[in-house]
Amino acid sequence: MKKYTFITLGTISLILGLCGLFTPGLPTTPFILLTGALYAKSSPRLYKRLEENKLTGKYLRRMETGLSWKARLFSISLMWCMVCITAFLVFDSESKMRYIMLGLGVIGTVAQLIALRKRKPKMELQEIQPVTENADDIDCVDTPYK
Repeated sequence: MKKYTFITLGTISLILGLCGLFTPGLPTTPFILLTGALYAKSSPRLYKRLEENKLTGKYLRRMETGLSWKARLFSISLMWCMVCITAFLVFDSESKMRYIMLGLGVIGTVAQLIALRKRKPKMELQEIQPVTENADDIDCVDTPYK
């Protein structure tokens, strides 16, 4: 039951994320990342398809590697332009929504600085093979310690 709930919520999140590609103001990346997390918990096959898709895969790969400082600066600058336009042109000066909008901008900045930081490449572990000098020592490898 839990598996099907995650798949359903992931599909809804995917639809919202794809709508965000064409709708201004509707974020794409958080919905695609939520879809990836839900699919990873419920269906490895769906997660693999999401990761291999040319449209959605770039969002997931971007989170694995992170963004350069120039890309983060550009992203935060665009976000603050939209936050300021919304806070100062849309809402009245006496409105509490102006302060809420500015607070959300701060939260978004901190989230971007943490989530999109450049990551070191993951190292793959290699299996170490035991080395034996002569064939007689092979029998003693499997015997338990006394």
